[in-house]
Amino acid sequence: MKILRQSFVALAALPLSAFAAETRPNIDYVDPFIGTMGGGNVYPGATLPFGFIQVSPDTGPGSGAGGYKFDKKITGFSQQHISGMGGPLFGQISLFPLTGELKDPSNLSATGKSDESASPGYYTVTIAPWDVKVELTATKHVALHRHTFPANDESRLVLDVGHVLYGTGSSWGTAKPIGGEVTIDAEAREISGFMVYQGARGNSRTWKVFFAARFDAPFETFGTWDDAGQLAAGSDRSAGSEIGAFLTFPTTAGQVVNSKVAISWRSLDQASGYFESEAPAWDFDGTRERARAEWVKILDTIDVEGGTADQRTQFFTALYRIHVTPNDWTGEAPERYGDGTYYENILCMWDTFRTVHPLLTLLQPKINADIINTIIRYHQVDGWTGDAHSAWTYEHVQNGSHADAIIADAYVKKLPGVDWKQAYEAIRKNAFEDANPDAKGRPNKGRFRLDDYRKHGYLPSDVVPEYKSIQSVSRTLEYVQNDANVLTLAREFGTKEDIADLEKRQLWYHNLWDAEAGGFMRGKKSDGTWHAPFDPLKTETGPQYYEGHAWTWSWYVPHDAQGLINLHGGPEPFVEKLTIACDEHYEAYNEPGMLQTYLFIHAGRPDLTQRFVRQALRYFSSKPNGLPGNDDSGTTSAWLLWALMGLYPNAGEDYYYIGSPSFTKTTLHLGNGKTFVISAPAASPENKYVSAATLDGKPWDQAWLRHADVINGGELSLTMTAEPSKWGTRVLPPSASKAP
Repeated sequence: MKILRQSFVALAALPLSAFAAETRPNIDYVDPFIGTMGGGNVYPGATLPFGFIQVSPDTGPGSGAGGYKFDKKITGFSQQHISGMGGPLFGQISLFPLTGELKDPSNLSATGKSDESASPGYYTVTIAPWDVKVELTATKHVALHRHTFPANDESRLVLDVGHVLYGTGSSWGTAKPIGGEVTIDAEAREISGFMVYQGARGNSRTWKVFFAARFDAPFETFGTWDDAGQLAAGSDRSAGSEIGAFLTFPTTAGQVVNSKVAISWRSLDQASGYFESEAPAWDFDGTRERARAEWVKILDTIDVEGGTADQRTQFFTALYRIHVTPNDWTGEAPERYGDGTYYENILCMWDTFRTVHPLLTLLQPKINADIINTIIRYHQVDGWTGDAHSAWTYEHVQNGSHADAIIADAYVKKLPGVDWKQAYEAIRKNAFEDANPDAKGRPNKGRFRLDDYRKHGYLPSDVVPEYKSIQSVSRTLEYVQNDANVLTLAREFGTKEDIADLEKRQLWYHNLWDAEAGGFMRGKKSDGTWHAPFDPLKTETGPQYYEGHAWTWSWYVPHDAQGLINLHGGPEPFVEKLTIACDEHYEAYNEPGMLQTYLFIHAGRPDLTQRFVRQALRYFSSKPNGLPGNDDSGTTSAWLLWALMGLYPNAGEDYYYIGSPSFTKTTLHLGNGKTFVISAPAASPENKYVSAATLDGKPWDQAWLRHADVINGGELSLTMTAEPSKWGTRVLPPSASKAP
């Protein structure tokens, strides 16, 4: 297996002093293979920023939500993918090249690969045993495939219409084709049709995809196959589920065959129309260069100096991943939404509100406003904001209603282009109206058992005994945070009654604080007794917690860190216990804990934030398994990016924590045309602590900045040392509660 990474290997051998001087375009640091092993669940294929098409290789069952694992055999090249999620979706319409006999067209698999390489907007590999070079690039709605064949009388292209991630079954990670058609027009050199798919991501949804594929080479022969896999040479039509078409033509050594595949969720005419509007000529190289130019604009929104080549690779790959999902489906929305701006695959707000949306507010304000307006449209057209939305469908709710946090964060930062009164109407419903549950008693929109939460002041662990994964602590803490988010807008747009209710509810985390059990957030039953037995180290998605344990969740009060400090008895016991949590139980890639390391700043110990943020970078690398956990639409990547820059948002609040920058200089080219610089000339692996700071040349003695300090442009200059200091200990960030 030969992977084109020689440049990275060579750079890794250079002395540290060489890295400061070594520069190349930001885009050339991006390595789309980071995260294609382990749990990252990303794909390496070609797409545009927030593009509708994501054409990428698939590697069969067990390949994660992105459909691809670096060490597995390639089984297809399909046209749409999602990035970084826990379960797969899409993977429709695979176009696969080979030579020689065709036996089982719906179960093709390469025996090996070589010369595999990827960069933003481009992917290539040579697949064995056929020695066919595959190249992929894309416009917004059209995938371009270029195949270089060896000399062979039976070179083939196989279009598998039933292909989807990953076959049939009934588990979270499966989908299946349930009925469609394929038609070959040999004279026009076109294959077209549609397929309806069912399942995916634990949902019984169905979705219909129309496609058109065109080729620049005439077919010598062609045919289709049916559900039984029976090949029918000369057939120009087939209907069913596991169906497809094949083309055969003789090739000389090095002969290139170009293909275009367009996708639409609305109609075949719309799919075909994308050829004329986006890819009228057979211009693979020009399309690739235009895709690269689009990515250059995105990746040049931040510049860095210093650090190592490995850190730059991680950084710019993270910046790339943040701009892959969600996807601009304007014109491809359900008909009831019309043709206005519409984003799809907003997966999942429980993840992205923490790190991705605050970054988009700085770098891509219009896009973030368009995403938020789409969320508001979900509410206006279909009744709820939802917590996740993909393929025209509301998805599983993870604990809270985190459209509330996304909207509150944008509101306090005065993001332009949003009707905030409409936004309040949308998120108020999440806080005051019960959601209709599904057959298992769970919602895929709104909040789960909101009535019980409001009745008790917490969500009891025993309200639905047959549903053993109620996650009462996690849901309560997130409902409380979401109430604080809704309150943020209610103060301008809500009634006095709304405000008074939400003011109380934002403090209900107190109701689950068990001081006698060691100071943990613990489940409580309907009768007010504690959930038992209690083990603070028991990891669960169960009656008390979601994807964690008491050490994970007992710090989750993002809007009121001071109130949590008060519950601990003051800064010293808070710091002592949080140090244990960060030393022994912290996972930077687990969303509920992402903020933990920054909470020290609220207790007057920014030096510990600096220490533990740097320590957490050990989870990441530039290897294929260097992205820990699911990337979740760029959430983990964005955590890494913030950490390397030396800032971090508390989503829903209008301030940023100052951490420990790894680069000597970071320049953010903000979406409003201004520039914000983080200068740390002495930053190094040893110099992780901030001993002094200035903001625009004036002394700055607090370890946080208001959003206005950043968005208005300027320079934060940090003096970095190898030893902790007393800098930033006096003026603490705001919280809902005051110190006693």
